[in-house]
Amino acid sequence: MDAGTAAVLGAGVGVVGTALAATIAGIAGQRQVRAEHRHWRRQLRCDAYAVFTVKADEVYEALRDVEAELGRPGHDLERVRATLDGARRLVRGGLADAQTAAELEGPEKLARTAGELAKSLSACVAAIEARIVGRAGGDALESNDSHRIRRFLNHASKKREQFVSHAREAIDV
Repeated sequence: MDAGTAAVLGAGVGVVGTALAATIAGIAGQRQVRAEHRHWRRQLRCDAYAVFTVKADEVYEALRDVEAELGRPGHDLERVRATLDGARRLVRGGLADAQTAAELEGPEKLARTAGELAKSLSACVAAIEARIVGRAGGDALESNDSHRIRRFLNHASKKREQFVSHAREAIDV
């Protein structure tokens, strides 16, 4: 092989090597971009699920406070109504917004559970409102009224547990 042929072959090997190196770098770059995108999506989901859970917990705690206050003789009915009104606004405002974000992030099973939890909390607000409509005094709730409210709260607590379980599954994917 003469010097000219060797130079041409050497140049050809160099071009192929450079092209191969560029292809490998491109593939590695695409993998990195996909990994970063997955991490970003996971973080979005985590944030959406956390906000929804916190808002649901705020409503739940307000409703527990209302239930406890109503169970005491001589309770402050105006305070109860104000707390209940705040819980209702939170259900329709912050919790509804957080639910939308959780539903958009999915998956379907988690979105459905978020809806069930929000409905459960909303039903609890309605059940308490039904028990205090027309009440003027500070008489404690009857035991069956208190039991009914407690059932609503227990249902909401179970739905929260399901939501958190589904959220953990979705985040670990």
